[in-house]
Amino acid sequence: MVNRSVRNRVLLPCAATLAVLGAYMAVTGGESGPEAAPHARDAACRAAAGKLPDKIAGLERGHSGTAGVTVWGDGKIVARCGIPMPPKTPDPCATVNGVDWVWHYRQGGDDHDLLVTYGRSPGLEVTVQRGAPSDAALVELTKAASVLPKHRKCLDSQGN
Repeated sequence: MVNRSVRNRVLLPCAATLAVLGAYMAVTGGESGPEAAPHARDAACRAAAGKLPDKIAGLERGHSGTAGVTVWGDGKIVARCGIPMPPKTPDPCATVNGVDWVWHYRQGGDDHDLLVTYGRSPGLEVTVQRGAPSDAALVELTKAASVLPKHRKCLDSQGN
């Protein structure tokens, strides 16, 4: 038979751990946040990470704990570096300070827009919650995106 004090020393910490895990799952729905993009550890993404701003329109930069992923404003803006270069698209494309961006309206989740660098590999993907400063995000993140290797550019709004 197992000594009661030994059993309590083993079971109590396990029960506490399970309680904390259960509370976390209840609050987050079990989601751990955005996952790393396939090329998140590329040298170009590391160079881009060094140019990411500390703030975007007053939203503080946080840490995601995931390679190539940076968040601002508790996830109102999320940048993922290392995505594959997107294919040609009819979606709107705009050039900001030499960096082409494609804006995928409402494709970043229920109440989010998705901005993706166009013609850069690895690419940068930015998810912006509705109401968050998407224009500021685009301008502020362009400096970091500009260090990603450019392979093609937007031609016009219909013939990317």
